[in-house]
Amino acid sequence: MGGYALMVIGLTGKSCAGKDTFASLLPRNRFFIIDVDALGHQALESNHDKLREAFGCGIFRQDGTVDRKILGPMVFSDQEKLAQLNEITHPWMKEEAMRLARDAEKKGLVAVINAALLESMGFVKYCDLIVLVTAPYEVREERALKRDGITREKFRTRSEAQRDIGLSLFDQGRKVITIINDGDEDTISRQVSFLCAKI
Repeated sequence: MGGYALMVIGLTGKSCAGKDTFASLLPRNRFFIIDVDALGHQALESNHDKLREAFGCGIFRQDGTVDRKILGPMVFSDQEKLAQLNEITHPWMKEEAMRLARDAEKKGLVAVINAALLESMGFVKYCDLIVLVTAPYEVREERALKRDGITREKFRTRSEAQRDIGLSLFDQGRKVITIINDGDEDTISRQVSFLCAKI
């Protein structure tokens, strides 16, 4: 195995920095990717009673599923409601992510927890290594305009909400590898290969 003898890697980065691209390039015969954003969607469907109590019946579609187009604007325009949603969903997401990490370990795979909120959700202490994917603001903005079709103003708001990502990583006693993703896919692919050779 080489350099680090790892069980869990934390993967994080701001919007459009390229952490999902990084994750997609990791060989699946060695790494198991845990997409915490995807777990967020599952967390909504697994906590209907708590959500109904907190936000009312209006957030549900006729088929009983959560309508994120209603819930999203409701919580993102109100910090108190967002904190309430996080209190409901984050513990479930964290527990499920760690269950998946344990399963990966049993199969001899390295678990990769892919989460923008790696720090604020408290995942860092469970990680043996952190990979922080970064890119200059202008590069991330252009990617967002192309990928998401959003305005520059909306991207600025999104970035402002993510300004703390990466700030506390270097104070938590974990090895942090910074990946600078300011080029094309070949650039990040070479860095993925370098990391894989170390593990």
